[in-house]
Amino acid sequence: MKRSLAIALSAAAVLMGLTACSNPELDDTEQQSGSQDVVTAVERDDEIAAMLPDSYKDKGFTAAINANIPPVKFVDDSGDITGLNPELLRAAARVLGIEVSFKEVTFDALVPGLESKRYDVIASVGDYVERQTHIDFIDYLQNGTAIIASADFEKDQVEPADLCGLSIGYTRGTSQQANLEAANKECAAAGEPAIKINAYQDGGAGVLSVKSGEADGFWGDLPPMAYNVRTDSDMFKLIYTEQDSVVGIGIHKDNAEFRDALRAALLKLVDNGVYDKLLDQWGLADFGVPTMDINSENSIGEG
Repeated sequence: MKRSLAIALSAAAVLMGLTACSNPELDDTEQQSGSQDVVTAVERDDEIAAMLPDSYKDKGFTAAINANIPPVKFVDDSGDITGLNPELLRAAARVLGIEVSFKEVTFDALVPGLESKRYDVIASVGDYVERQTHIDFIDYLQNGTAIIASADFEKDQVEPADLCGLSIGYTRGTSQQANLEAANKECAAAGEPAIKINAYQDGGAGVLSVKSGEADGFWGDLPPMAYNVRTDSDMFKLIYTEQDSVVGIGIHKDNAEFRDALRAALLKLVDNGVYDKLLDQWGLADFGVPTMDINSENSIGEG
């Protein structure tokens, strides 16, 4: 269901203002340091740790991650993977008394990699019905999509029908490709110029294309798009957002015992306040899913 721009900008304003309201001096370095302090204080829960399959108790687990979507998951200036998702998984691993190791891959390799069991976890992707054939999702974050444009773009808001003749990008493997293709069909039916659709390997490259003037806009997930506006409001603005969705930590359906142990650890982090602290640290407090549902009812089709 599509949202009006007013609601979209309100959501963006929440993202842009949460950190500033709590501490005007807080910057990304302090966010990272604060979240690390929260994680290192987490203690093992013996009862939850006992839920782990024996094969994980010594080796821990591996999470595939596309670390290019701040503030959810990204590589900092020191080359370390950080953000809400990796810090949440590190905290969950501490509850389980094990370690998590991250393997950086491109977005379009996440789902195939988990389906072929190369990784224990993917961290993380939209929980779409089409992806649930081989994957169960522990849904931990509300989501939506948004188009980011340069601050001097001629319009403050657009609808898909307004994209005709513009250059708009998306990340390979995401649902935004289908959105753009559908919009392009509408342009053709209306006799309007086609959208120049650009595919990028990751969201960072897409945002850079807008910043450099290579593209008019980039269609990505709402939290990282709003993050770019918050951190560089002189350069960017949101011009469109659409339906709600949820983001989940993916585990193969054949790995239900591990899934349940990981979910129990995540729920422990909800109960002891660590989850809320991490959401606050990364400016995402308005997007929490504290129930940690498996394959949420809010899951949607990719089309």
